[in-house]
Amino acid sequence: MTANLLNLNVDTLFEQHSVSEIDVVHKKIQTVVENKREELRTHVGERYRDLLKAADTIAAMQTSAATLIEQVHCVQANCRSLNEQQLLGFKTTAPATDAALQQRNASKKLQSYYGTMVQIKLLTSLPELIWTHIDNEQFFAATELFIFSRHISTGLQLDGNSALMQKLPVARKQWEILRPFHLTIKHAVLAVLEREELCPEIAVDCMQSLLLLDKCDLSSVLQTFLNLRASAFLNCLQSHLTEPRRVKERILASLGILNSTIELLDKCLLENGLLFTRLAECSASTCPPSISRMESSERQLAHLLPEIIAGFKPQFDVPKLSPKHLGMSLQQWLDKMNALAATQLQQIFALVSNMQTIQDIKSSARSTGRPSFLHLEQQLHLEHSELDFYATKYVPLINARVREIIRSSWAHAMKQTYEKVLSLIEAGVSTPPHQIWKEQSDDLPLSLAAALSDQPKRLANRTKGYDSSTIDLCKQFDSQLADIVQELNVLLQEQTTRTEDKMSLIKFLRETAQEQVAEYLSKLKSLQLRERPALLQALRNSLALVELCPNLKLCFCQPPSWRQWNQSGAGIDHWQRICGLIEDEMLSLWLLIVEDVLTAHSCEKQLTKIISHEAVLRDFALWQTLTLEQRDEEQEQSVQSTIRIPSQPRLSLQTYLHQLIQALNLAVPQTLPSKVLHAFNQKLLGQLLGHYEGLAAAECTKTSQNIALQLYFDLKFLERVFAVSREERPLYDQIHSQQNNLRDCIDPFDFELFAEHISTHVARSTSRLQGELGVLTPYTPAPGQGTTASSALAHEADPNVLCLSTSGSTSLWFPLLPIVMPQAAGGLAGSERKQKPVETDKDFFELQS
Repeated sequence: MTANLLNLNVDTLFEQHSVSEIDVVHKKIQTVVENKREELRTHVGERYRDLLKAADTIAAMQTSAATLIEQVHCVQANCRSLNEQQLLGFKTTAPATDAALQQRNASKKLQSYYGTMVQIKLLTSLPELIWTHIDNEQFFAATELFIFSRHISTGLQLDGNSALMQKLPVARKQWEILRPFHLTIKHAVLAVLEREELCPEIAVDCMQSLLLLDKCDLSSVLQTFLNLRASAFLNCLQSHLTEPRRVKERILASLGILNSTIELLDKCLLENGLLFTRLAECSASTCPPSISRMESSERQLAHLLPEIIAGFKPQFDVPKLSPKHLGMSLQQWLDKMNALAATQLQQIFALVSNMQTIQDIKSSARSTGRPSFLHLEQQLHLEHSELDFYATKYVPLINARVREIIRSSWAHAMKQTYEKVLSLIEAGVSTPPHQIWKEQSDDLPLSLAAALSDQPKRLANRTKGYDSSTIDLCKQFDSQLADIVQELNVLLQEQTTRTEDKMSLIKFLRETAQEQVAEYLSKLKSLQLRERPALLQALRNSLALVELCPNLKLCFCQPPSWRQWNQSGAGIDHWQRICGLIEDEMLSLWLLIVEDVLTAHSCEKQLTKIISHEAVLRDFALWQTLTLEQRDEEQEQSVQSTIRIPSQPRLSLQTYLHQLIQALNLAVPQTLPSKVLHAFNQKLLGQLLGHYEGLAAAECTKTSQNIALQLYFDLKFLERVFAVSREERPLYDQIHSQQNNLRDCIDPFDFELFAEHISTHVARSTSRLQGELGVLTPYTPAPGQGTTASSALAHEADPNVLCLSTSGSTSLWFPLLPIVMPQAAGGLAGSERKQKPVETDKDFFELQS
């Protein structure tokens, strides 16, 4: 028969088909039923396979019991018949015996009827009672009532073929209502175990519920508990849209979950823990049956129930959990939490943006207390301090985040500063030179407090070329550094932080500052600036960071409140090194400007390469004529002789130096640092000595003593003006070598006669031209200046000039020049000769009294 069984019409089956076809249909239906049953069993799974087999076994037992009861009834009937035959003649009350039997049967049926009705009444009351216990988080009680309801339903289903149960289908429908409570209770238990805050009593109640509900061992319950606590750790780190939480709250909640999990294991699952105590109480003979959890109205009907129902209570196998197994499970969980902390917890710490939040986290963690699990570590053979989650997981992340905040704040401040400097360079806006030295009303401090303050003065800023844009740039950068120092000070003032951690933070701040400054200098150097305005803009803004940003110095030289954890001497050394680094890098930029100025105004272009007679008349200043009077001892009479010696450098040399000063003032209107001035003078002297070396080698110099004498005077003048000392050995040797070469071109007797007067005139010219050459003059006095008895000019009392301050840099800036006045030349008497300067000729550029 090939027709689909689903399309068969049952009502017409026996009318339209033969007996053989009907038999085939019956076999196919049986086959389909068995297949569906196996599919249902496969779908339900291994957990319920035993229950289905038990149900089949119970059904088979019911059939066997019914057959056995029939046989027993037959035996009873035969025995009764035999008894009646044996007692025939002795029966007197046969009708009464039948009545008693009937009465007993009726009483038994009535008792069965009442018992069935009470069980159905219990099934109808259990859903509401189970829900009540679930709402009150009494999960073990709800689980016990669910197991009790399943026990009642199983008994009623076994008696399902009776006439009474055929008339009461409500029992089967009520079980359909109670069956979903298995998943409902389990989901509620898992949800509670996944909460952030969990007390030991509720945790034990949930574990008991899982043991009873799934009939699993304690190891599975432990694994489930640890997995749920890990899920709770992850959930607390998330911020939901419905309930947004601050980062600090999430971090503290995660720490609380880790500590509470270990506390629950300590109180519940160790030997003689709360869980084992509860299980022992439930397994004791004094434990009341499950019906005692019903309402009082249902408990009063307990005498109508069968003993198997009225005395039912859950049974537990005595669970065992060895410390070794607990330690292994806990170690696996700790490894899992370490992996989560390395990813998820680190991402949360990345959201912390300031030190105050970190301080609040540390304070809150300290106020809640740090539990000690030393006994647990020893009992479970764990590593020392492995259960100190705050020290092992949170403190490293806190320190790493503090360092990241310092690094990011420094990088942001340095990036903004570099971008601002770059914009100023690209804009090319510079202060006019006359504005720097133009007197203004607010140049000098208006009060004693302002004069004594450490803040750079306005006049000092202007002398170094710091305009308003540079001062605003430094003010913004310094305010950002002040925020970093202030935030770090919050952590350093905390009493609970270890000294090693504080010293490490101070060292990290210094290293970060040094790294960021070096990176800024490398970026600035990579621009490869060549134009003077751009170089000056970069120089001013970079040097102003040292001068006008006191908080930059605090990053290297710690404030007094920090020095109890770190020695200030090392900080000063680091500050001097970073200042030296900045000055060295800026010196390379200064040298570009210096070379550019010297290249544009080379002495080879300005000075005469060949000295001819016209050049002598045009270039040599009028020499001074001196009359020397000597007494002849043999003839006892006085002899007078007249000599002419140079009184000042060549006019072309003075003009060149004057033009060079003007070009330098135009290119760099502010004062020059001493190192830059020294480098400039070194390069200038190198060019001049090269030029004079060519003049000394010329034939005209070798054949003319006057030319050699003037060139010798120029070299002595340059040596004295630029204060060439023995410390500068190569330059010193070079200039003296050229002087010796020129001396060879002069008559030795004449040179001995001229030497003292030349030195006097060199000193006089140096003093006279010092004001005009002040930009090129070193800040230290020339050797021997002011000590020679024949000096033509003398200083008055020290002028009251405003000292230019420095703010921590190692460079000393060029100070204001002293005010000097000429002094009338007096007669000089020698031990062997007497000279009288003739005042008929006036020196060129001589100051008039």
